[in-house]
Amino acid sequence: MMSRKSWIGVFLIILGIGFVLQQAGLWQFTNIFATGWPIILIIIGIIQLLNRNRTSSVSGLMFIAAGGLLFLNQFVEFNIYQYTWPIILIFSGLVFIFSKSVSKRKKPVNTEDFLDVLVIFSGSETEPQSDRFTDGTATAIFGGAKIDLRGAIVPQEGAVLELTAVFGGIDIRIPDNVRVDISGTPLFGGWENKTKRHVENRETTPILKIDCTTIFGGVTIRD
Repeated sequence: MMSRKSWIGVFLIILGIGFVLQQAGLWQFTNIFATGWPIILIIIGIIQLLNRNRTSSVSGLMFIAAGGLLFLNQFVEFNIYQYTWPIILIFSGLVFIFSKSVSKRKKPVNTEDFLDVLVIFSGSETEPQSDRFTDGTATAIFGGAKIDLRGAIVPQEGAVLELTAVFGGIDIRIPDNVRVDISGTPLFGGWENKTKRHVENRETTPILKIDCTTIFGGVTIRD
């Protein structure tokens, strides 16, 4: 299965080829792009579904639904934008119902070992107190999430966090005696690593891998 970076690389190559063909007078790529740009949202949603799980599947479905509606709007007579807020409210309600059922089905028995945060048009503060924190996901859509992991213990084999910020922000404080490895996909967004600690015995120190997807949003990692 292709990684997220590979998907984005393929997408950028297609864009580049399209504009090259337009400059050569062989294809009016700008006109096609003006109509089909919502497909970008659908592609992002598919990437989320293929490479993530739990709450990330929820954000993936949101992207696919939004992209699909905006794309259909190009071919229907009524203006879908005037229904934006009602659609957002309806879909947000469905998301809360769906995410609740997913978390009940997929969470491990020891729920303290896993972080599952979903914020939509609101804010949250979470302080996991796990003795063996292994992985988790956090998604902030038009909202903000604060996560304090300083009370959690990361095992020797390390832990993985998947963070998604869409028109929102995630602020995370990491525990002591871990190394941070940050990677991800910034699309009109970014992340900032403000950690200043010096970790001794780097070879034996657990690694906290943080995978970020930021779209018009941001993630901040600090001590």
